[in-house]
Amino acid sequence: NKCGQLGVNNAGLEMVDKFRKCVVVDGGVGAKGEEKEENGEEEDEVAGVKIVQASCGENISALLCSKGHLYTTGSSEWGQLGNGETGEYIVTAGRLSYANCSKFLRRSNFVQSEQDALLEKGGMPSSSTGAGKAKIIPLEDARRIRLATVSCGKNHILAVEAASTSSEHVPRVFSWGCGDYGRLGHTVQADEYTPRMIGAFRGPLFANNPPVEAIAGSTCSLVRTRHGHVYYFGKHRTVGEATMRPTLVDALANNGHVVTAVGAGSTTVFCCTTNGVTVSWGHGNHGELGYGKGENKSSSKPKFVNGLDSCLVTDVACGMAHTLFMIRNEDEEDAKALKKVATLELEEVAQFIEEVKSRKIAKDAEEDAEPPKKKSRGKAKKN
Repeated sequence: NKCGQLGVNNAGLEMVDKFRKCVVVDGGVGAKGEEKEENGEEEDEVAGVKIVQASCGENISALLCSKGHLYTTGSSEWGQLGNGETGEYIVTAGRLSYANCSKFLRRSNFVQSEQDALLEKGGMPSSSTGAGKAKIIPLEDARRIRLATVSCGKNHILAVEAASTSSEHVPRVFSWGCGDYGRLGHTVQADEYTPRMIGAFRGPLFANNPPVEAIAGSTCSLVRTRHGHVYYFGKHRTVGEATMRPTLVDALANNGHVVTAVGAGSTTVFCCTTNGVTVSWGHGNHGELGYGKGENKSSSKPKFVNGLDSCLVTDVACGMAHTLFMIRNEDEEDAKALKKVATLELEEVAQFIEEVKSRKIAKDAEEDAEPPKKKSRGKAKKN
């Protein structure tokens, strides 16, 4: 809790080893330039409002309430609080600190580039604006925006707007925080301090196939659309070039796959489809890609996870060196597919723990038995 990312309203508490209630505040000092709302009480005391989603990154946490309001707490070093600033200040010579937050505050400022605003109104973008010099302007309806999903990466956050009752309005995708490797989808490696609309997900292409979900990996991002297309940007492999703009994963889209679940970790990406196909790519030195024993530990392109063949994955979560899946089990076909998946019994887990302990004991014994190395002496100098 060194950056206040637990949201317990205690900046001096470095660690919390028991469950504590988070402090969620609606309105007031929630963001730079935001006006105080009529009701500035804590979220838990506001009638009819409940927290429905939570996500956390390295030193940042985000919440969504039932009204679609966004709340963040934690580090502001990369602008991931979404309050318009980092609050950087000098502590001592050569040492900087940031205006971190220790309780969940509502963030209701949303912006777009001037170029995207022109395109929204049917105008033509100016060719005079260079890369990395985009002028940012507030969205006129910022205070009325309601979000459907939020996802934290290591130092960046993605959010998708909730669907509107109007058929003409296409849900927008927002990103903010660290912009390294193009993970924010704005075609430049620049940090964003306020939730900024990703212009690539606007236009006629998304009128009938709008974004429905955004997932943030450590240094990459995924956006899934209603028809099961997936767009990737950023970088999750230690080699190769970064993808600076949202790019369709055509290996799936061009072969008729409809993706229903996506996940991204520190070095892995997963996509799961309606016809029981799961693919992954990236680096998996500890088997987190799911290819099986004796198979490759990395892949530069989407590769089938044969161990989950015919299994309908409803959700996938990628962590550091491990991956978890939720698999449907509603009918005979589901049960038949699940029989192919290996089962990890409690006794096996206990046995694995004992093996790890014995290896550690043996390693420590070897180090203790090894004689200390003699220091080499140089030749005496002649007078």
